[in-house]
Amino acid sequence: MLGKPSYGIVMVNRRGFGRKTRIVDYLTQEWMSILTLAILFFKSVVLMGFVYSSDKSIIDIGRGFSNIRYMAVCVAFLLIIVSFNFLAKGKWRLWLLLILNFLCSFLFVFDAVYLRANGNFLSTQLLRQTGNVNNLWGSIFAMFRPCDIVFFIDIPILAAILIITRKLYYSSPLFISLKSRLIAFASLFTLSIAVIVGSYIAVDVYGNNKYNYIFHTYWRPEATICNATPLGYHAYDCYVFFADFKPYKISEKDRTNIQKWIDDKNENLPDNNYKGMYKGKNLLVLQVESLENFVIGQSVKGQEITPTLNKLLKNSIYFDNYYTQVNEGTSSDSDLMTNTSVFPVRKGSTFFRFPYTHYNSLPKIMEKNGYSTKAIHPDDGGYWNWKEGLTNIGFQQCIDAKSFKMDEVIFLGLSDGSYFRQIKDTIIKQKQPFYNFMVTLTSHSPFEMPVEHQKLKLDSYLENTRLGGYFQSINYTDSCIGTFLDELDKAGILDNTVVAIYGDHDSVHKYFDDQIKNIKPSQDWWLKNDKKIPLILYEKGQAPKVINTTGGQIDLMPTLLYSFGIDKSEYESTSFGRNLLNTQEDYVLLADGEFRGNIDSAKQKELLNGLDYADMAIKTNFFKK
Repeated sequence: MLGKPSYGIVMVNRRGFGRKTRIVDYLTQEWMSILTLAILFFKSVVLMGFVYSSDKSIIDIGRGFSNIRYMAVCVAFLLIIVSFNFLAKGKWRLWLLLILNFLCSFLFVFDAVYLRANGNFLSTQLLRQTGNVNNLWGSIFAMFRPCDIVFFIDIPILAAILIITRKLYYSSPLFISLKSRLIAFASLFTLSIAVIVGSYIAVDVYGNNKYNYIFHTYWRPEATICNATPLGYHAYDCYVFFADFKPYKISEKDRTNIQKWIDDKNENLPDNNYKGMYKGKNLLVLQVESLENFVIGQSVKGQEITPTLNKLLKNSIYFDNYYTQVNEGTSSDSDLMTNTSVFPVRKGSTFFRFPYTHYNSLPKIMEKNGYSTKAIHPDDGGYWNWKEGLTNIGFQQCIDAKSFKMDEVIFLGLSDGSYFRQIKDTIIKQKQPFYNFMVTLTSHSPFEMPVEHQKLKLDSYLENTRLGGYFQSINYTDSCIGTFLDELDKAGILDNTVVAIYGDHDSVHKYFDDQIKNIKPSQDWWLKNDKKIPLILYEKGQAPKVINTTGGQIDLMPTLLYSFGIDKSEYESTSFGRNLLNTQEDYVLLADGEFRGNIDSAKQKELLNGLDYADMAIKTNFFKK
């Protein structure tokens, strides 16, 4: 027997083994498979600990365990990953396990990053939006936290162990032949699928609790994640992604329900003094990148953060309970809601997935009433596919980065200063009356302004923080807006123009809330993450007015059209939003299904259907005549 090869350094004498001894030996020799399963389970628990956490930069194992609602399903999906190692032979099985570990870790860490930014895990729909990543790496890297090293710290250690012990490796005699490895793979894979399918049948098909389905898309993404578990969520997300390629059909019942929801939302109140107050004037909408409401009227070290906006409030209608409602399309969702009064789709970006959907839009209605219309962005038209989307929505002209000289680039693209400077003459010479929709860019995260544009003197505890950088960024953009409006005023444009200013979404709180809470000493006004953005309707010489009514971005279109004297029959039957200048309701429905304001629980259930109805309307081109 000495002349025959053994399985590594250990001689295997099958005759000397009892059944229990053989099982122990095989398990001992499968150490990498068992360790990989344990490591991936631990990483799943760490990732799940971030879900529902107010601080997603702290590892909370207890929370992670409690958030995994179906443990068997979680382990079954991990076993599927581990089972693939049986398709390799010999030492390559160990390296394959390491690669599988790395790929899962890579997915988990970007899930953590995306969760911090958007309250959800990565979606397969994002594969359609990879073009956006080219100029967003700074923002992406800013979302990593030191705790994320836990997802990768084991990889180099295991790699070193495999390299050092490569000559000592021996493979279990049970899994040497191709046949035995295929049987092992098929057995483990089938067992895992059986557990998943069995759990699905027991819970989703025959279960009695409709709020605890394993595979179901809930209003709050966290609920979907906790029920499906990390890998289960991605498997279900892939299923939904490919299911979405089927042609969308809408039943007459669904069509009736959508229209009824829209009509029931209308209050049919008598007109008030706001009706037609801006009739015949130009409309200039400024969508300001990352502008949150909490900075309005605030100062640091005696310096106003937004002196221009504060000054405009003296001649403005200011909505101080106005909320962002963007979903996965972020800024492009804001473009959509402002100009259509329709919620964005539940998955992915509406402009990427459905750029050719028809709407009864703000530019179409304004054009019908004699207005020339332009959409103006300082970034490339392919960014979020906004140019395709806004062109189809109905703007007569869309101006993107190709029309500008890139003489000063800050982070994502053309600086706001150069942008406003180059576009002012186009606006001054434009045929009136006009509706122009403009978007700024410079105040985008990660809020790293060039030194020459940092005008605020900050305390040492704010310098080199994301919050301090945010103050500098917003202060710069505010200054650029001030210079721009001064130039329009000198040319006489503001004598007959209404300027609507709002933020596209929350940002510094959305992405860096955990870091804001760690700034010491802190101030109450910057701590609250409430998702409020300002809405300011400025007209030269107008008396100031603060409106406390709670509303959101889908409400802007009907509010503007009402103030411009457009008959309600032209937009009420297609708007998911309501007119904030003439309403007795005080609520807003956010993208994650949460409500703000005052709305009784009985009515919330019906209002929640609006998210699904809007999704259905966009997918089926509901508003196409």
